[in-house]
Amino acid sequence: MRYSFCVLDIDGTLTNGFNNYHPRVVERVRAYRERGGTVALLSGRLPCGMLEPARLLELPAGTLIGGGDGAVLAVLNADGTLEWAWTRALSVETLLPHLVAADQPGLALTPTRVIAVGTTEKITYRLASITSPVVHPLPDWTKLPEALAGEPLVGVRFILERAAAVSLIARFSAVPEGDQEVFDNQEFTHQHVGFSIRPTGSDKGTALERMIAAAGFSKESTAAFGDWITDIPMMRQAGFSSAPSDALTAVREAATRVSAHTISDGWLATEMDLLQ
Repeated sequence: MRYSFCVLDIDGTLTNGFNNYHPRVVERVRAYRERGGTVALLSGRLPCGMLEPARLLELPAGTLIGGGDGAVLAVLNADGTLEWAWTRALSVETLLPHLVAADQPGLALTPTRVIAVGTTEKITYRLASITSPVVHPLPDWTKLPEALAGEPLVGVRFILERAAAVSLIARFSAVPEGDQEVFDNQEFTHQHVGFSIRPTGSDKGTALERMIAAAGFSKESTAAFGDWITDIPMMRQAGFSSAPSDALTAVREAATRVSAHTISDGWLATEMDLLQ
């Protein structure tokens, strides 16, 4: 199959746990580039949290790196720094009163860092450290405007016990700001529910459309690989897509092809070999 443009998720696609990059996956992505393919990254991480995989994959200057599940796009510079191509932002003024009233620990994302608000659980702090190497602690939501220091708010994320999450989701259901997404316990963990707010119209599907246009390719010549439900819009915007055999049912159904291998097996390696 000839796909000149390949867009990769990070966690569960390039990695098989935290920052564990499967050596065979790295090797096969490099081989695809040696065959003339162009690689871009598109993840829930912030672009600064994708510099290490960009280095491992030996991606060149000009590589597109989309982060925050589509809220921000950066271009990789030759010196390993990032240049911002676009940013979509949430209204702090609209969200802040509700964040303060809810008084739940969570994560606020800017293009360059994560602000960990309140006393976050271990699972939440782990998510923060994956999302960005820069995590700024904040005691409560009232201090958010000052902590942003002029940077846009590009996302808000929570991982909470079910009762707290249900209350939080109900509160924000009537707030006319951003696109909201719930990750229920059966799709996330047995004890927790995830909840996120992204800038309106910012998901991996719309981000991929912009990335395809910016790179000068077409949908038909684009392949996308991911393992999580936030990857579904991206898969639907690609000419070809694939997911691991242990992805959620909805993800497998959205993919053009389902790998015979799991995340821990380094499923992406064999999928990359399908691309000429």
